Amino acid sequence: MEQARFRLLDVVEQDQTNEAAWYWLYRVFNTNPDKRICLENLLIINPKNQWAKDELSQLGPPPAGAAHPRPRPRPQKPKPTARPAKHKAGDKTPPRPLTIKLVTAFWFGLSTMMLVAGILGGIEWVISTARTRALANYITTTQALELLVATAFVIAGIMGLIVASLLLARSMIGFFGSIILALALLLIGPTVSLISDPPNYLTMTLTGGIAGMIVLLTLAGQAGLHAPDMVEQQP
Repeated sequence: MEQARFRLLDVVEQDQTNEAAWYWLYRVFNTNPDKRICLENLLIINPKNQWAKDELSQLGPPPAGAAHPRPRPRPQKPKPTARPAKHKAGDKTPPRPLTIKLVTAFWFGLSTMMLVAGILGGIEWVISTARTRALANYITTTQALELLVATAFVIAGIMGLIVASLLLARSMIGFFGSIILALALLLIGPTVSLISDPPNYLTMTLTGGIAGMIVLLTLAGQAGLHAPDMVEQQP
């Protein structure tokens, strides 16, 4: 309120016919003499202001020896409210949580292995089909499945590397990507292990456990990430 009074007094000192400024001064002043001066100035500017007349009548008669309406002396300027410090480009950022480091390293390692495996699988598929001349005739179901698996490994590897890079950059997009990939691994890994013949319970336990752990570590490290910086707006 003090800051508002100070700024409004600046306005009326520069333009004493500013009706809106006198109105808001009336609102922010808390003593009757100050309010009376604001209302009287409103009526000088606009004698037809019925609202100002009604408000002035509610204040009662002016005290004896009251001066002619004029702006009151400038109050002492209040100290500006402290604002949070901005982060500059060269400022030191807080250290990255250990959990995020572990998740980032996991996705880098797993994605690299999947990408290499997918590329090698694709090269092997091209060589094998070229030898059997399957491309000239038709592709068997087994060969189509092998191509699909190799492609899936390449895509998953690329996605994992992207997520790892975003986590390294402390982006919230990497956080959500890590959660989605870990949940997909939690769903696909145990499912494939169970439908294989015979079922591989050890692989099911390992993939499910690792995926669940990555989800928990990612959630635990959320505080070390940040959303894109917002531009600070002046009031």
